[in-house]
Amino acid sequence: LVGSEMCIRDRSKGVKKMLPISDIIIRSISGYVFIVPILILYFLYLRKSGREQSLLHIAAVFVFCYYLFGILTVAGIGYTSTISFRPKISIIPFCGMISGPIDTILNLVLFVPLGFFLPLLYKKYQHIKNVTLTGFLFSLSIEIVQMFGWGATDINDLIINTVGACLGYLIYYLLSKILPINFRKRLQSENVNDMVEIMLYTIYIFIVMITACLLYTSPSPR
Repeated sequence: LVGSEMCIRDRSKGVKKMLPISDIIIRSISGYVFIVPILILYFLYLRKSGREQSLLHIAAVFVFCYYLFGILTVAGIGYTSTISFRPKISIIPFCGMISGPIDTILNLVLFVPLGFFLPLLYKKYQHIKNVTLTGFLFSLSIEIVQMFGWGATDINDLIINTVGACLGYLIYYLLSKILPINFRKRLQSENVNDMVEIMLYTIYIFIVMITACLLYTSPSPR
């Protein structure tokens, strides 16, 4: 976050475009309303099949999914109503990290919650290697989708995002030492395939965002 606006880079022109925070909030909320009913149905299905989750876990998942939607919104996914394969790729590692510290810090901070939420909600993410892999794959999926007219694909973003997820895990690890065990257990899922669930959440959110961008034309950011 920079002041009251979010920076979105346009590397093809060497300038920065500004996406207002109000726009980010409106877009993320308008898309999130399509996710809420699916989450409700999913947890009702788990309850009916004898795999009822705690209310604390359910509430945390709703927050987590909004966070995932927010990341994609900030990344510019679905910001324009046209889809065309126009890759802008930077494969030189560490280039620009020093000259563009704001972007570096932003990319780092954006993925810290991911590394925090994963072990908080799912037992299979209690080891940092699973968090690192998921952070890397989620960032990679964003970079790939950005090739279709929604931004530039940069290996530096991939590196920093993954580091941010690892940092989030370390924060969770430190907090887990002081959080009551029963509280942590109530936050975690029961009798579900953790990795499959995360994958389904991510795929559905991507589908909602891409579908939404095809349904209406948005103005170009100024």
